Amino acid sequence: MQTTERSTRVFAALAAAFAVSLAPGANAEDPRQFVTDADTGAVTLQVGGKTCWTYVPQSKEGKPYFHPLAIPGTDDVFTSFRPPDHNWHLGFWFSWKFINGYNFWEPSTNGATRVIAQTVTPAGDKSFTADATLAYLANGTELVRERRIVRVDTQPNGNYTFEWDATFTAQAAEAVFSTTPAKKDKEGKRWTTGGYAGLMLRFADSPAFSYAYANAEGKSDVFTCGETSARIEVLVTARDSGAKAKITVRDHPENPRHPTPWFARHSPTDHKGRGYYLVGPSMIFHEPLTLAPGASARFRYTVAVERL
Repeated sequence: MQTTERSTRVFAALAAAFAVSLAPGANAEDPRQFVTDADTGAVTLQVGGKTCWTYVPQSKEGKPYFHPLAIPGTDDVFTSFRPPDHNWHLGFWFSWKFINGYNFWEPSTNGATRVIAQTVTPAGDKSFTADATLAYLANGTELVRERRIVRVDTQPNGNYTFEWDATFTAQAAEAVFSTTPAKKDKEGKRWTTGGYAGLMLRFADSPAFSYAYANAEGKSDVFTCGETSARIEVLVTARDSGAKAKITVRDHPENPRHPTPWFARHSPTDHKGRGYYLVGPSMIFHEPLTLAPGASARFRYTVAVERL
C-alpha cells in the first residue's frame, strides 16, 4: 500500500468517527473532545480543553507513538519526546532492539520499522483504537510482521487507560529478538546497562517532575530494574503545580515470560542534572526470544494513568 493511500484510509476513518461523535443526541455536557491534526493524522483527546494524550500514527523512523501524555486535568506533560540524550525516545512507544542482529532501536541503523497499513478510530463513546500492521525489515527483507491494536479509554474526569495488544510473527526465517546484554554495577547490586527493548515510557526531566517506582514485590526505583514482576507503579509529581498521578503498567498473565523482567532507569542526576527516567516491560532483558519461521508471540499490556 502506498503512503498516500494509507493516509487516505486513516483520514477517512477519522472523518467517519468524528461524524459519529458529533451526531445529534450526543451529550453536549461531555467535557471530552477529540482533535485531529490534518497534516500528520495525530489524534488528541482533550478533557475540558486540556490535553490528556496524543497519538501520532507514524514517526520519521516509522514508529507510531503517544506524546504528549499529561497528568489528567492539568497542563503537566510527563512524557519526553526526542530528549537531547536519546533523540529516538518517542514519549510512549514500542521498539525492539535487535532482530537477528539488526538494530531497530536507534535511527539510521540497519533495521527499519515500517507501517504498512493502519486505521485509527476515535469513537462516539470517546474510546480510541489504532489498528496497525507493521513490518520489520533488514536489507529489504521482512523479518517479522506485527499486528498491533491499541485501545485508549478516557473517563470524563480525564483518567485514561491503554490496552496494548501486539502479535509478532516470524516470516520466512527464524527470528531472534535480543538486546544489549544487561550488566550490573561494580558492587553487583543493581543493573546499570543494557536490557532495554519493548514498550517504553520516557519521562520528562527533573527537577520539573519527580518519580517514584515500585513493583509488586515492593522494590523501588533503580532496584526494580531487571526484576520480574506483574506490574510497576510510577508516582509522578509536578513540582510547580503539585499535581500527582499514578501510572500502573501491567504485564498480562498470558504473556510469554510472565511475570516480565522490567527495564527501569531512575536517576535525578544523569545527563547534567536533567535526570533520566525510562521504564517498560522488557521480555528479553535476560535472554533472547526465538520464533521459528511462521511462529507468533502475543504480548498484551495495560497502562493506566490516574490523577491522585
